[in-house]
Amino acid sequence: MFWPCYCSIICIYLLLGACESTPHQQQNNTSSVASPFWTEEAQVNYAQGFDISYEDDYKVLHLMQGEDTTHYILLPEGTTRPAAYPEAQTISIPIYSLAALSTTHVALADFVDADSIIIALDNTDYVYDPEVRARIEAGEVTAIGEAGSLNQEMVLALQPDLLMVSGMPNTDLQKYNTLSSSDIPVLINTEWMENTALGKAEWVKLMAALLNREEIANAKFDSLAQTYQQIAQLTNNLEERPEVISGSPFQGSWYVPGGKSYRSKMFEQAGAHWPWSDSEEVSLPVAFENIYAYGLEADYWLNPGMVNTMDELLAKDERFADFKAFQNGKVYNHNRRLTPKGQGNDYYESGVVNPHLILADLTHILHPDLLPSHQLYYYQKLK
Repeated sequence: MFWPCYCSIICIYLLLGACESTPHQQQNNTSSVASPFWTEEAQVNYAQGFDISYEDDYKVLHLMQGEDTTHYILLPEGTTRPAAYPEAQTISIPIYSLAALSTTHVALADFVDADSIIIALDNTDYVYDPEVRARIEAGEVTAIGEAGSLNQEMVLALQPDLLMVSGMPNTDLQKYNTLSSSDIPVLINTEWMENTALGKAEWVKLMAALLNREEIANAKFDSLAQTYQQIAQLTNNLEERPEVISGSPFQGSWYVPGGKSYRSKMFEQAGAHWPWSDSEEVSLPVAFENIYAYGLEADYWLNPGMVNTMDELLAKDERFADFKAFQNGKVYNHNRRLTPKGQGNDYYESGVVNPHLILADLTHILHPDLLPSHQLYYYQKLK
């Protein structure tokens, strides 16, 4: 049966996460290299937005969007910069300090047991990671402002080894010239653009390459990917797939995940019938009257926005009381793990590196008989 296998894989995953130095059996999709600087290469199998190539004494990070590619040279300390990619920024590796403009960057660092490198964040109120929160309270992590209002003088004073920002691969980096000319490289992270959950999670290998921790990332990622695939296979042959709605109106529009969205794919992998799965878009607006008609028949309502109770949901629109899922008490939100003041949500932080836990939550909600012992991790039932 599947459940004992699932438990076994989870235990292996947790063991690897708890013990950095634990030897592991090399996976088939990785390779050892004869380099004095790193012991293993990262093989990118799911992510579409980046790749890494390895030379004898340096790495090249490639960030891709369509036909455009941005390159970064990852150069070990004490080595000479190669002539290749003269336009590329150079990042000295391993990095020892990081200024990050997204909480997902915290999760990527934590995945390879390196959250101690975080010295600055855009907004420290949104962080869930307990260790980073403790360092924030101790004054060891500085708020430097979001990308549009970044306090570059403060970044210059902190002198991180790298500033990691969220954006498009072809983002104009000229606004960061003051930093790059002061030997603070700026790296664009586009993990949020991936259209599969495993593709998003695989960005841990980019973080690992910056730290020469590919061996840890490869082992832990292979374990979580195997678990994810095991769970997804549970629903392959289902004959009954419950109808689901997701989201809620925002400023007059109700946006739903389209067929190019990782969320749409996860709904289907969890055994839902998702009516917009054939859409060629990542997200699309749907008129309320169309959602309303569908909501009258949908069995479940997922991710209904920033609400904690059914009363709060009803206060937003009394018509929600007509929805079948509302009447049957089958409304679930992904806000089980909030920061003490409720500003940060761990679903948007560690969820990026725990897609197997999100998929297990959704599968348990929609088909509790398939994962009967699973305890909801990110989701909770609204009361």
